[in-house]
Amino acid sequence: MKKLTSLVLLVSLVLIGLGCSKPKEVEEEQQEIPMPKEVEREKRAVVEADIPTYKFEFSSLALNQRIEDLDGFVFKHYGEFYTEDFNIFRLDRIDYLAESHEIDDINLYYIDSLLVKIQVYLRADKTDEFLRRYGRAKIQINDYHNKKLLETEKVLVQKNGKYQVNDKLDAFSLKWDRQDLDIRYDVSRKPDSLYTESPEDFKGFDDKFKHFKLTFQTKDFDHQLAWIKWESYKDSKGLKAETANGR
Repeated sequence: MKKLTSLVLLVSLVLIGLGCSKPKEVEEEQQEIPMPKEVEREKRAVVEADIPTYKFEFSSLALNQRIEDLDGFVFKHYGEFYTEDFNIFRLDRIDYLAESHEIDDINLYYIDSLLVKIQVYLRADKTDEFLRRYGRAKIQINDYHNKKLLETEKVLVQKNGKYQVNDKLDAFSLKWDRQDLDIRYDVSRKPDSLYTESPEDFKGFDDKFKHFKLTFQTKDFDHQLAWIKWESYKDSKGLKAETANGR
């Protein structure tokens, strides 16, 4: 009886095995992978750079220009000295200046509302360039060290076939006299201050920590400044004052 039961079970398993069809091969499904959606980034703080497109050119300045023609976007009133007729304006927005890569600061001097002096502080020494541009100059030495140096050294030395100011001089002034204006270039190669001023220099405003200063002034600037000082003195004494032109 047990043998019969085992046989029936075996036959049943065989029949089941024959009845089962071979499994189909699984076909690979090709699905399109969706592109990830662009996630909009959170906007951070916006940097608003104040870079002006307006540019002021230094070459547009000229002696004897009227004060009302001065560009108020670039220059600000620094102050009055001695009397209300003597005004100084200073460069206020250097990013408006087209030549800011060469110029560090500018001061403008007005007497009776006319531009009589332009003072420019440069970023680099241009001694050789100015000698080529303006020609022969008078040199002024004010400090003891450089005067002593000239006992054994020459002012001009020849280098590469050209004459130039001796590199050993570390403080000096070059002057050019023109028919309608005076030009002066003050140089200091000292690490701490500009130059030793001569007695006739105006002390109202000057930056001694800068090293290269170019000045243009009218031929009568010194005379007009003397009148301004005299007017100031007379005002302080209660005397009748006159204008810088004697009117």
